[in-house]
Amino acid sequence: MGVGLSASPVQAASNDVWIYDSIMLLAKEGYMDMPEKPLNAYSKKELGQMVAQALLEFEKNRTGSLADEYGRISRLLVVDEVQLKLAKEQEREAESRIKSARSKAAKDTEMYVRRSMQGQNRLEVMQPLKEKSDSSLRKIEQASRDYAQAKSRVEQRAKMLDYVRKRQQDLLTGLSGTGQTSGSDVQISATSGYGESTVAGGYNGSVVPSSVLDTVGRLRAEFLPELEENGSLDSMNARQQLESNMPVEDVPDQQLKLDAEVRYDVRYARGAYDSGNKQRARVRLYPDYNIDNNWHAIGMLEWEKAFTGNKDDKDGRLKLDRYYLSGNVGLVHMDFGAFGSTMAEGNIYDSKFMGGRLQAGNPVKYTLEYGKAAVDGMDKSYDFTISYQDAVYGVDGGYYHFKYKDGKNQNIYMANYHHNIGLLDVGAMLLHGRDSGHSGKTGYVFTLGYTPQNSWQPYTFSSWLKYYYQPQSTYIRHTMNGMADVMQPYGGFKGWGIGINYSLPDAWTLGLEFYRLQDLDYGRRSNTIWFAVTKSFQNYHE
Repeated sequence: MGVGLSASPVQAASNDVWIYDSIMLLAKEGYMDMPEKPLNAYSKKELGQMVAQALLEFEKNRTGSLADEYGRISRLLVVDEVQLKLAKEQEREAESRIKSARSKAAKDTEMYVRRSMQGQNRLEVMQPLKEKSDSSLRKIEQASRDYAQAKSRVEQRAKMLDYVRKRQQDLLTGLSGTGQTSGSDVQISATSGYGESTVAGGYNGSVVPSSVLDTVGRLRAEFLPELEENGSLDSMNARQQLESNMPVEDVPDQQLKLDAEVRYDVRYARGAYDSGNKQRARVRLYPDYNIDNNWHAIGMLEWEKAFTGNKDDKDGRLKLDRYYLSGNVGLVHMDFGAFGSTMAEGNIYDSKFMGGRLQAGNPVKYTLEYGKAAVDGMDKSYDFTISYQDAVYGVDGGYYHFKYKDGKNQNIYMANYHHNIGLLDVGAMLLHGRDSGHSGKTGYVFTLGYTPQNSWQPYTFSSWLKYYYQPQSTYIRHTMNGMADVMQPYGGFKGWGIGINYSLPDAWTLGLEFYRLQDLDYGRRSNTIWFAVTKSFQNYHE
């Protein structure tokens, strides 16, 4: 407006300067027209008319457009919080991948360089090792790039979110009429250089100076309506997501996951212990109910039908063999109920365990189980193990206690070491067992294994070769398909075992195992062949 009223001018006393500055600020902000004359040329009444018009316009904007903008900025805040959450999930996934890739690259490269330094420079030896090393190094390069991008996105998203939160608070203050709302009090530095939020190399997670990022963040919050109207916000979000090839955390679209396994197997034994001959079909169903994205209710339903050989009272009947809760409490993973327990790679026990299990630690893992092993006459069981897995080797140690209802006790101590030597993995396990009233006896298991990285893919196989020497005091229920458990009352067993697994398309698997064992008391031998064909199913996609 043009103000042209005449009156005696106001003297520019020092205490009037703030009035002139405030009126000029309101005019610059658009709440009134710029005055046509110097403010000290207007009377007090005329200045009052200007202020009244400006306050009327301010109140209209404050209760109208400011409220609308507060609603829009609140909506943006929710979107930004979700974007930051997903960006952090991508960062965690990227960090996990880079650790795995670094471990694999170190192992593969060491094997290649080691063989080269040992003078094994034959083409058939070195070429596969070189290709494996080169592939691992390419993967660590890609994983590192993905991690750097993911980390940069988290930092930028977090800063953008901070600006939106500040803008929301400024608007709320403005709506209450207790502060300025236009954002003109925000001073943006035009100086060059990088801010305090830097990492090595002087950058804040990206190659953009922090001063520029600050300006972009403030402008983004300030010009929200215009950016929304022209679609810039959606384009920015879409571009950042398309830049990333990292998945966000898996949030299943179904609460109940089901895995199923149908298997037909045949065991054929010859020698002193041939009562284990059996031909059967087995169906297992593994339900996993996601309670709250942390705790899961897990079970195993099993149906078994023997066509030849011994049959138990559950033959042909459906039974619930596993049922337990699994979840995390802080840094500890917990299982409670009836779950599967594989002790000392199954060389001590491999079956159902009823009780609780706690696991924690990285890279050193600690595991405690307390409850009861599913063995006739068992009263109480508990065990404690410590394990460490490096890129090239692994170390395990454990103590296992079993108490029977007749008062007898069995204690087993385990130490295990395995080491990768290129395509193979060698291991040595020492077991010392002591029964109540008997002196302790020591056993051992030597292993040579071949398990390629993608053994689950069609037309690939894995295999193992083991030598066992296990007195009866060193195991409870063995994992093998040979006659170890039958020989237990006769001092235990010793001998060889070999196994091969071959993967086929459509989740079919073939398994073949052979055992040549003899008991330790009488030296009677038994040879066993075990064959299985397995088909797996699931109602979800990984």
